[in-house]
Amino acid sequence: MKQHLRALCLGASLSLLALSTSAPAQPAEPYDVVIAGGRVIDPESGLDGIRQIGIRDGRIAVVTTEPLRGRTTIDAKGLVVGPGFVDVHSHAQTIPAAWIQAFDGVTTALELEGGTWPVASTYDAIAKEGRPINYGFSVNWLAARTDMGLPRTAPASDEDVVRVVARVEQGLNEGGLGVGMLAGYAPDTGRQEYLDVARLAAKRDVPTFTHVRTKNTREPKGAVEGFSEVIAVAAATGAHMHICHINSSALRAIPSIAAMIETARANGVSISSEAYPWGAGSTKIDAPFLHPDNLPQINIKSSSIVYLKTGERPATNARLAELQKSDPEGQVVIHYLDETIPAERRFIDDAVMVKDSMIASDAVPYEIDGKIFDKPQWPLPAKAVSHPRTASTFTATIAYYVREKRMFSLNEMFRRASLLPARLMESVAPGMRDKGRIRPGADADIIVFDPETVAGQASYEDTTKPARGMANVLVGGQFVIRDGKLITTARPGRPIRGATR
Repeated sequence: MKQHLRALCLGASLSLLALSTSAPAQPAEPYDVVIAGGRVIDPESGLDGIRQIGIRDGRIAVVTTEPLRGRTTIDAKGLVVGPGFVDVHSHAQTIPAAWIQAFDGVTTALELEGGTWPVASTYDAIAKEGRPINYGFSVNWLAARTDMGLPRTAPASDEDVVRVVARVEQGLNEGGLGVGMLAGYAPDTGRQEYLDVARLAAKRDVPTFTHVRTKNTREPKGAVEGFSEVIAVAAATGAHMHICHINSSALRAIPSIAAMIETARANGVSISSEAYPWGAGSTKIDAPFLHPDNLPQINIKSSSIVYLKTGERPATNARLAELQKSDPEGQVVIHYLDETIPAERRFIDDAVMVKDSMIASDAVPYEIDGKIFDKPQWPLPAKAVSHPRTASTFTATIAYYVREKRMFSLNEMFRRASLLPARLMESVAPGMRDKGRIRPGADADIIVFDPETVAGQASYEDTTKPARGMANVLVGGQFVIRDGKLITTARPGRPIRGATR
């Protein structure tokens, strides 16, 4: 018995010794990369302090106050070090667009609102080409149904709804990251079909991503109706329903819509939202809500629309209709709200500041003369055009909301732009549990930037100007941007794919 007590005492003493002395963080071999002396922010733990980070085999191996040796060392003194931003709404799935998003701090860009169809072949094609940042896709519900020959202008039959749901499930089986629901581009499709797809999502424990069916400021078929459908279906099915770009879907109804979302969440409805800090949206010119008869319903004129191919602002509804007929796929920028007018800026602020809302860019690919520009050419050609949100969403948010207006902290920025997006995807892609965090074992998707100078530089007049202040961007422990310079040969991006397949 005495011997047993002595053993217990000895064990307790050793345990206390281990707790009171920190084991050396530096192993015999140097780390692949060391980020030294930066202000490290981890939104999950709340860490905000000076630390050293050791990276090995694409993952964070250690976060410590002790000095570390690395084969490559970044002096991050005076800089912020945090998890790369996870953009849950990026249509910009090309190499040049990924480069420009990397300067905006994005290390993972997911196409979830629209998604893709078919799923497997899209992943295969991008894997062959390679990407500088991580990528992934939801199942494009609308493309799956139009591939069957179903019109957007009428509900499907009961038999066809069954077939649509089966096709969506096929996409999930191929690794789709949930279901992209472009209801706003097919507003006359059936409500039962939307409900049945959500029931499938609930069964498979995957999120849905909705562009709401109606966004009009005026009733009927207003924004309240469109958002109410999403909230009601989430409550009825238990599916997690993510609402895309509430700023350009709720418009001047944002205060009312924001209250709806926050109240629904407080009552246990599984919904989430996102916003970007721009007053203009972007889409194809033939979007239903841009038809001339509908423009008064969203408080814009034909001249509020910029036809990117030529820069023209249609002077009349007749000219707009002509462009819609001759080039229905043409990209446009729609000026819904003017960021320079304080009363209209407040609508954008209300959307961004919705409790637990995420930051997402809704980035769109660059094009030249109406054709997508996807060549790996840097810098981007002067003729390339897009929406400035592609290049300047996350850095613009830091500059305006964190540094200038002090509406939230850097830790909150990382929570909204890195951690919450990663958590949103964990049910369908468990690997996302290792993104959006700075901790041992997490993926080394890391950004290093100057908090005093980081800012978006793109504008409606110059959409290709990269954001400034992003000193280093690592994806899986590999540099995509080093000392402020793009490494054009780097292709460390990996697919984010649903584990339910």
